[in-house]
Amino acid sequence: MSLLILPNIALTGQLRAGKDEVARILTEKYGYTRFAFGDTLKNDFHHRYPEIPREPKPRIGYQNHGQLMRELVDEDIWVSSCFELIDVVQAESMYVDDSFRAVITDLRQPNEYARCRAEEFVIIRVTSAEDIRIQRATASSDTFKLTDLTHETEQHTDGFEVDYEVINDGSLADLRRKVDEIMAKLTSA
Repeated sequence: MSLLILPNIALTGQLRAGKDEVARILTEKYGYTRFAFGDTLKNDFHHRYPEIPREPKPRIGYQNHGQLMRELVDEDIWVSSCFELIDVVQAESMYVDDSFRAVITDLRQPNEYARCRAEEFVIIRVTSAEDIRIQRATASSDTFKLTDLTHETEQHTDGFEVDYEVINDGSLADLRRKVDEIMAKLTSA
């Protein structure tokens, strides 16, 4: 399969649905390069608040900082930063090969969705039952509260029109198979 025909992909879904696991499959098996709107946000947060450790993940700090910067600086601060990085990495990779493909792991906000659509990304929603997501969150190193499920940043993902949806309630092998099925459809389109 030629990586040249694979589109850029953005993953949406609520916390602990399995977006990062889908991205891992795409990077390891299909040669995608991982990006996240939240990467620059997290780096900026820890630059401003170096006393706050990255682990356990200060989820509420990231959420509040991200929303504050959107309100104070620019609604698209994190979107622009992510796409600027994608452009740089894509330009650099063209010297090696021309099969660069991006996967964005954390599409949650309407402005992020609009930009991904404008850039012709395929959008995949990853879903999982709430009880499974809660179990994953409490088992992780996240600082997690049930109120995180209803945070403003978690409110839009179910309303986005998506190209594909993956229900991640089974095993890792099940998830891999579902991703492979989507990728087969994308390569035959």
